[in-house]
Amino acid sequence: MAQFHIFITLANSLALFYLIFLFYKKNQKISDKSLSKITDNFPQIGLTRFNPFNDVGGNQSFILVLLDKSNSGVIITSLHNRDNTRVYAKQVKGGQGVGVTLSKEEKDAIKKTIKF
Repeated sequence: MAQFHIFITLANSLALFYLIFLFYKKNQKISDKSLSKITDNFPQIGLTRFNPFNDVGGNQSFILVLLDKSNSGVIITSLHNRDNTRVYAKQVKGGQGVGVTLSKEEKDAIKKTIKF
């Protein structure tokens, strides 16, 4: 009887691992398609990590730049400190901020992203 319980437990474990594997494979295909759509619309993508504050160790803040061929798109900035994290999204047109002032780090991230 003990061997039967071990067999059932093993079979259930294998079935669970197989379901997790199938779920992962399905979601992997979805994320690959989503990433392909993003890179089609925004062929210039840049990610810059930096430390804007002295009291936080490491480069926990980041800037994500998504630009099309005319250097227009969006810049997403996440500023992290000990108490909170703030996220800002700014429109970019022709490599410049639209109606907003870009920080030095954001301007540098755009310059690094634009391929000459």
